[in-house]
Amino acid sequence: MSANLWNGKIVSDSEFKNSIEENLNNPMFWAKAPLSHYVLFDVIQKIQTELLKKEKFYIKLVLDLKQREDISSDEVEASMNGLIDFLSVDQLRVKLKRELGSEQPFELKRQTARANHFEAWYPLGTLVHVTPNNSPLLGVLGVMEGLLSGNVNILKLARKDSAFAAIFYEELCKLDTTGTIKNYVYIAKISSKEKDYLKSVLGLADVISAWGGEESVQSIREIAPRGARIVEWGHKISFSYITSAKKSDAEVFKSLAYEICLNEQMACSSPQCVFIEDASFEELKEIAVTLSNALNTVSPTIKRVVPGVQEMAELMVTKEQVRLKSILGGSELVESKNHDWRIYVENTPALNSSPLFRTIWLKPMPRSKMIDHLRPLKTYLQTAGIAATSLEVEALSRDLFMSGVQRIRAIGEMTDSYIGEPHDGVYALERYCQRINFQDSQKVMMMKNKSSFEDEKAPSPVRATPIMEKADFQLQTVKDEHSDLFFYSGGSSGEPKLSIFTYADYHRQMELAAEGLYAAGLNPATDRCMNLFYAGSLYGGFVSFFTILEKLEAVHFPMGASTEFGMVGKTIIKNRVDTLLGMPSYLIQLFKENHEDFKKYRGIKKIFFGGEHFSEAQKTYLKREYGVDIIRSAAYGSVDAGPLGYQCEFAVGGMHHLHEKLHDLEFVDLEIDEPVKAGDVGRMLFTSKVRHGQKIERYAIGDVGKKLEGPCACGRQGVRFELLGRHGDVFRIGTTFLSYQRFQKILIDQYEYEGSIQLHLYAGDGIKKDKVVLKIENLFSDQYKDAQIPERLKKMFLAQYADLNLVVNTDLVLDFDVEVVEKTQLTFSASTGKLRSVIDHRN
Repeated sequence: MSANLWNGKIVSDSEFKNSIEENLNNPMFWAKAPLSHYVLFDVIQKIQTELLKKEKFYIKLVLDLKQREDISSDEVEASMNGLIDFLSVDQLRVKLKRELGSEQPFELKRQTARANHFEAWYPLGTLVHVTPNNSPLLGVLGVMEGLLSGNVNILKLARKDSAFAAIFYEELCKLDTTGTIKNYVYIAKISSKEKDYLKSVLGLADVISAWGGEESVQSIREIAPRGARIVEWGHKISFSYITSAKKSDAEVFKSLAYEICLNEQMACSSPQCVFIEDASFEELKEIAVTLSNALNTVSPTIKRVVPGVQEMAELMVTKEQVRLKSILGGSELVESKNHDWRIYVENTPALNSSPLFRTIWLKPMPRSKMIDHLRPLKTYLQTAGIAATSLEVEALSRDLFMSGVQRIRAIGEMTDSYIGEPHDGVYALERYCQRINFQDSQKVMMMKNKSSFEDEKAPSPVRATPIMEKADFQLQTVKDEHSDLFFYSGGSSGEPKLSIFTYADYHRQMELAAEGLYAAGLNPATDRCMNLFYAGSLYGGFVSFFTILEKLEAVHFPMGASTEFGMVGKTIIKNRVDTLLGMPSYLIQLFKENHEDFKKYRGIKKIFFGGEHFSEAQKTYLKREYGVDIIRSAAYGSVDAGPLGYQCEFAVGGMHHLHEKLHDLEFVDLEIDEPVKAGDVGRMLFTSKVRHGQKIERYAIGDVGKKLEGPCACGRQGVRFELLGRHGDVFRIGTTFLSYQRFQKILIDQYEYEGSIQLHLYAGDGIKKDKVVLKIENLFSDQYKDAQIPERLKKMFLAQYADLNLVVNTDLVLDFDVEVVEKTQLTFSASTGKLRSVIDHRN
């Protein structure tokens, strides 16, 4: 089977060669924006799911491995399990964060909200992987690291290599509904003898990942382009070290025997030599007996890979050399009866490489001589497996690190690793990337209202799941490892339910909420902020804004919604607080209780609110009486889904920018799951890009709105939308959509009205038009006695509500009336006793 991959499909050698020759001199073909981790993780999750099924795709990979002579049947299963474990999205996120400092490393953003310089990691471009033919998984894992680092990847396979990598990545590309990943993975079998072909492929490289010995890496250097970064993953040597206190511990030698037999010592972290801290040659021979007994027990339990002809020759030569030296004394050969393992005892502390295949050197190494003997070899050292007491381990580890060792493990765990662990002492992803930066002009301030650059437009994965309602969200079971932080949210039955977050989710959401607050006008370099949101009882308001202000590095007075209004007012004035964050109802009360002091102070310039509606009348009053300049929404979101949108200085009413780094947004018909036409009103469905535990996928938040076309005056090019109310409160009549909340808001803004209203919808009959009747509870005070006249209220609504006026007075397709009634004349739900907002009589 061909092992070449081009455009997401397995192709022949000639097809690949022709395709790459066509694009050798086409820089635009290889120049790609960093691969979206949102897209990548979506596909990785899918392919891990496919592998876990152990069906057709899994079997295809297993059959490929079984055809190889250098892998035993036990290793096939272990290799597949290792691949599945590696493809854990949660663990890959940890790797990404560990190596590049963030799960969003390519996000060009302010390094501090108080400064004007932006930095990010950025892929080097085209990454060519040159891998050995003895590790089929290495190519797959190497390319995966290349994808994590955002690069375009070309995997150069040896002529003896199998099609394992091509099979894997062809399936990965099939599962990618965005069609993106196929442009980031190319695989070719190229013999090292095809110098011109190999040189042309390496000529595309901005960075080369080279695996192998010094000679093979040097040959790559000779034909690599001058400007390419060479990342070497050369051969390394690992060893074990046993202190005097542990040299009689039989369990240590059983664990060592396991290390010697595992994978035939093929891993760089496998021991090739074992040093005893303080032992004479006679003691070494006694220890060799203990180790041989352990090997006799352990070796039969681990299936062997029989050495090839070249490997057998090396084993024979080394064995004969040891045998000859033993005649002169100072060395000894210990070998099993069936020749499946060998111990070479030598009374010198020099580190020797092993011919592998269950062959170990046993040597003395006094602690005082360790650095002298090992440090000259530091470029070759990798792992030390140790057996030591708790009193010895720290000092021993310091000596080993000074000697040049990169990793230390307990004997028996030398090949174990963890996600995000450095490889050969470095982070791979860092070596495949570079740091980029942008500094804004101090004079022009081109990025004055932005905390980060917008993501480049890219397709999102296709979602075919049913709409998720609130009850579906709340019925989810969340694993303990994804349950760090709990907040109460509204329950579908009226009883509060819990929304659950990982700390990673929470901090990412608060980071972007902070960007939204920055866009809304909060300036962390100058503003002195008081957090007046409610706290306690698992309520998220105060805690969230505490974190948001911390992310902004703003001056912060975390007061909370204290009812000691006088104390709060005095604290504001004494500390020159100029920015308040809180709920409108609390803030209005705070101003009333401190009326004279605040009127004299006139230092409160900005208010950012959430949780409730702030009427236009209230805003006007605060600006006029107290000198407030900005009153704007702090954020649009929900406890369940987190921050969803934000306002900029040009957003009015219900206009918002989507938090595109957190969510995808769809607008579907109010009644059926079908996309609406451009500009039409629809249910808003959110899909979270960053959520580890509770899934947010096509989640009906309960709001309706419409997408706004074109860029915003603030310069942002991303998705904008206008909130039009709650689902069920928005209805279509007379060729347009009208919103219950819009009628309610107009009354609040014009009259600070606090009563009940109800809309009744009636169908026309071909002669009469469709009709809307607004019934308003009669709560008007004497100062608004003129407003009791329904006709005056009707004119007011038509003047304030443009869409209503259009269908009533311009298009002439709808009648509209207002009735002022007693509360008993309104209709309430028989089951809950709640007021019904819209009653549709058209059915």
